Amino acid sequence: MQKGPDVLVVLDVMIPVDDRPDPAHNPAVTSLHDDQGEPSLPELTPLGLLSFGDELRPQVQETIAGFAEAGIRLKVISGDSPDTVTALAKQAGLPHDLTAVSGPDLAKMDEAQFAQAADDATVFGRITPEQKERLVDALRQRKQYVAMIGDGVNDVLSLKKAHVGIAMQSGSGATRGVADLILLNDSFAALLPAFTEGQRIVNGMGDILRLFLSRSFSLALLIAALAIIVVGFPTTPPNEALVSLLGVGIPTFFLALWAHPAQPGKSLLSRVQPFIAPAVFSIMAFGLVLYSLYFLSVFREVFPVQVTQGDIKAFEVYAGHPITSGDEVKEAAAGIVGRTVLTLFRTLAGIVLVLFVAPPIKFFVADRQLSLDKRPAFLATGLLILLVLVVVVTPLREFFQLVLLRPVDYLIIGATVILWALIVRAAWRSRVLERFLALEGV
Repeated sequence: MQKGPDVLVVLDVMIPVDDRPDPAHNPAVTSLHDDQGEPSLPELTPLGLLSFGDELRPQVQETIAGFAEAGIRLKVISGDSPDTVTALAKQAGLPHDLTAVSGPDLAKMDEAQFAQAADDATVFGRITPEQKERLVDALRQRKQYVAMIGDGVNDVLSLKKAHVGIAMQSGSGATRGVADLILLNDSFAALLPAFTEGQRIVNGMGDILRLFLSRSFSLALLIAALAIIVVGFPTTPPNEALVSLLGVGIPTFFLALWAHPAQPGKSLLSRVQPFIAPAVFSIMAFGLVLYSLYFLSVFREVFPVQVTQGDIKAFEVYAGHPITSGDEVKEAAAGIVGRTVLTLFRTLAGIVLVLFVAPPIKFFVADRQLSLDKRPAFLATGLLILLVLVVVVTPLREFFQLVLLRPVDYLIIGATVILWALIVRAAWRSRVLERFLALEGV
């Protein structure tokens, strides 16, 4: 899997530095040749000292500092002398202890040494176009995500080899033609917000996948398991609408809106699967037990339950046929109660998952770091209030095809959610399910 920084920017620069002779003059009119006619300079009086050098682009130091903070490593590849490029790189804000390698030195290395030098060094001087392409390819072979910046025809091969090719607006037409991005006004400052926004989007997608896949896969396993033991179908479209709305729809909208940039270090799948696997199997297991117990208890009349004729009629619309016989009524009533309990459990579990995705306190820290943003905690509280309203307001409860349960049933559901949260947190922290399923390193 991918390790290290998520984006590694390779800069292609040509940095001429010219120190010319001091300006000087001789007030006397004299010949520029000696007595033998050979060219010769007369004695000159210095007038001043001139030094010529490149001027750094605006905001380059702030941009480089931002790259380092975002976990993006910078490498400078140039056709100039490594010493010259190193001096300019340090002036631009790169670390003073950086390592420089020359093209002739790279030419003497074997593949393993070349790959190691590509990963370790920061400045590469006297580099040929073919070596640029090899450097990018070596970094990609090491599972780095590479962005290459160039402006000349000699950069075309390396731009095409990189994951993201970035051309300068003033660069050649061939470079702009193969690039994925073009920097208007040749401004590097536009790259940092682009990369951080990309990190924010990927991080938000990870949060969405954690909630969405946990709900989808756990439901699929529940349906399969309950089909085997033949105790009815565990959900209806109105039931699923409630779970999707409060457990996935509203939370994912706000989590994506509030997402922060992060340094992934791994592929998106590698980051979300340690969260999804324990959540899926634990929700399925607890949901299966709850639904089965309530379905069988109601069907065998272990305890009385209030399922009105209106509830039966609403279920007839979903079932597609009238329910008249005694056994059919008992089975329908058992299914309605079982689905009510299961729907409330799954919705509460989805709300709790929001706290595990963006942990507001240390208790909820499992596979994620403690979040400094407390808004997800307020979001979970608001979702819980909405769920309570659905339960107590009769039109809402009937709309989602739920029935009013006994107070003790709500306590059982709440206690089950707490027990589930403790067990799934332990599974995340110990990574026991990943080891059992041999998912580590996937």
